[in-house]
Amino acid sequence: MRHYILLEQSSLEKDGGRAVFKKVNGRPKEVGLIRGEDVDERIVYEFLNPLQTLFYLKYKGGNCLVTAPTSAGKSLIAFLFMREKEGRKVYLAPTKSLVYEKVVELRRYYGNRIDIRTGDIIDVFRGARGEVTVATFENFALALRNKLPWTKNISCVVIDEIHHITTSRGFILEEVITYLLERDIDILGLSATLPGSIEMARWIRADLFIESLWRPVPLERRIIPLVEFEEFTKAKGSDEKIASRLLTAVYELKKPTDQVILFVHKKGVGWKLLEIANREKIGIMNKTLPFEKEEREEIEIAFHNADIPKEEREEIERAFRRGELPILVATQTMAYGVNLPADTVIVSVKAFFDQKTRKWKTIPDTLDILQMEGRAGRLGIKEKGYSFILPYGMKEDKLKKEIEKGMNREFKPFLKETVESEEMDMDHLKALSLFVLLGVLYEGGNFKNFLKKTYSLKEFVNNPVIEDTLEWLKDAGYIGENFELSDKAIFCIRSGVSPVNYEEFLYRKKIGIYEPALIRPLLFTKRFDSLYDFVKEGETFEEDHFYVISLLSTCGGSCMEDNTHQFVFYIEGLTFKYKNIQAPPSDFSYLGTDVLHLARTLKEIRSIGDIDWNDLKILTLCHSIKYGISPDYASLGGIKGIGHIRANLLKRLMVQEKIKPPSLGEKTETLIDLLKDTFGENLKSRLEEVLLFERYKGEEDKTKVQREVQQLIKILENNRKGNLIDDRILRTFMLFTLGEKALRMKKEELIKELLITC
Repeated sequence: MRHYILLEQSSLEKDGGRAVFKKVNGRPKEVGLIRGEDVDERIVYEFLNPLQTLFYLKYKGGNCLVTAPTSAGKSLIAFLFMREKEGRKVYLAPTKSLVYEKVVELRRYYGNRIDIRTGDIIDVFRGARGEVTVATFENFALALRNKLPWTKNISCVVIDEIHHITTSRGFILEEVITYLLERDIDILGLSATLPGSIEMARWIRADLFIESLWRPVPLERRIIPLVEFEEFTKAKGSDEKIASRLLTAVYELKKPTDQVILFVHKKGVGWKLLEIANREKIGIMNKTLPFEKEEREEIEIAFHNADIPKEEREEIERAFRRGELPILVATQTMAYGVNLPADTVIVSVKAFFDQKTRKWKTIPDTLDILQMEGRAGRLGIKEKGYSFILPYGMKEDKLKKEIEKGMNREFKPFLKETVESEEMDMDHLKALSLFVLLGVLYEGGNFKNFLKKTYSLKEFVNNPVIEDTLEWLKDAGYIGENFELSDKAIFCIRSGVSPVNYEEFLYRKKIGIYEPALIRPLLFTKRFDSLYDFVKEGETFEEDHFYVISLLSTCGGSCMEDNTHQFVFYIEGLTFKYKNIQAPPSDFSYLGTDVLHLARTLKEIRSIGDIDWNDLKILTLCHSIKYGISPDYASLGGIKGIGHIRANLLKRLMVQEKIKPPSLGEKTETLIDLLKDTFGENLKSRLEEVLLFERYKGEEDKTKVQREVQQLIKILENNRKGNLIDDRILRTFMLFTLGEKALRMKKEELIKELLITC
């Protein structure tokens, strides 16, 4: 392996620059930057930057690992890697947001010859005709397991953010890399921060390994204890006091024209910070909040985290990119998601000494801190980026040593951590059980041969935890005595549902639990862990929570552990009663794609005999989950444009009069006539009454209430000739039954076919 280090004294200037590099333990060398047009006419930059120049000069084929700071031009490195390779080229990114970002960047070189695979069901029916396919990690892994046509004839794979191998999703990457290594498919790994990266380079059999110490925008770091900042306003409680000092820090450290990202160590601190800002008359961009805010013309601050609705989060991202939002508060999930550079990054760090391990711990982890401060520096806008790390509970020099130590720690993927862990948690067991199944899929009775090819399990194939997992899979009926895979094992492999999740689904079915709660284990990518943060201060919360628990009385602790109770709270439409919720927060805000996967999953479960539901029942549950409305009123979700709050407003009025809606697929006109027959001219006033007193507790401006009801009535009238069924759910579901011809059929034809099968 050829190992090069790009040194800090490298430079990029208008008229050129230089790449200064050395081999490990070698002497520095220097080369001038290469002109873009001399490499490829598709490169729009006059010069390759120092990192790109070094890669171009040294890459001669095979596998490669490049670690470099954010904004170091890794997309062009990917192009240089793929440029002369024949066959299909694949680019992998961890999130949908990053997939779409990379598509935009790669179109500079490949135009429209790019396919996108982000997990949408329609992808299965769409041919892959492009030269490059950009996909998420999970989508690519599932495509390989299902041997989809687009995975054939692959010449190379770029894995962006390859450091995700150390996170809870790491076993997916380890599976993918093991598969690629076995088939000698060229790999380029790209990472910003990766401790022990030399070990990763060796495992992927890298012919070239480049570490970059050069940053396109120089970074200046300072560590300042948080206690050096006064409280912005008098605060109570630990989280509020930290938030108050952080708000002071932002305004003291921020230059007038700077855009700042403040990373908080937990969501509670971020929300408290916004509460203080609201009280201090600072304009807040967020709409979905766990408190009521005062509207202000000038917006100064927003909080970006996984809890806020997807559309709202994207609106915040756009405002920050355009320079319209000066202060962005964020959790660490953003550091691994969308690329939003800032002039200044401030990182809040909570530190404590762990008595059990006898070691210092920081939240966020030192690796996450480095990932966060990588956002500092806007190329072409400011000459320097600034990072301020504000520890709470640890002295400055101690944190500095911990950060240095963190970069020198062992390379440890998630799967290795799993088998070494003394106390295996549920996430670990889910990953390991699925991985053993994959070993049997690829190698049968010699499944340990597959495990030996991984990084994490090669030394643990005879570890008791592997044997225990194998025995559990056999006892549960996934693996036969001759290592044949059962139908439900094949289902888990094809769908990505862990055997642990599937067994929980079967248990809940056996005890006859409320059906949305039965479905919860199949939505395995969702945590559903934040809804209560938005509703727990509401005056009816205790009553609503008791009602939810009564629906889950037969379930036991598992329904609390996987947040089924919060999921059911949403499905029952109880969020309607909380006026601070304008749109469903967190995971609940983008279930549209998930229910398409769920529909297919339930069809497959039916095919192996574990449920006997007809198509209409499956679709009813999908509407219930997507729109957050109980199954008996799920057809209201089929009114185009109605949304979660309006659907539940209509439901609450109908419940009062004990009216059941028409069935899924029936004409919307039937519903409108039913409402008019029941309420006559009083429909509008009755809706206003429900909205005013059940949602706004009689405190809202009546003009606003009238406007919202008028909007609902307009939606109903606009859909008079339509049907009570979600177009996307219907068409995608019928693709599973009819194949590609469903794409060409009219909605009425699809409904007719659906009703025939039921």
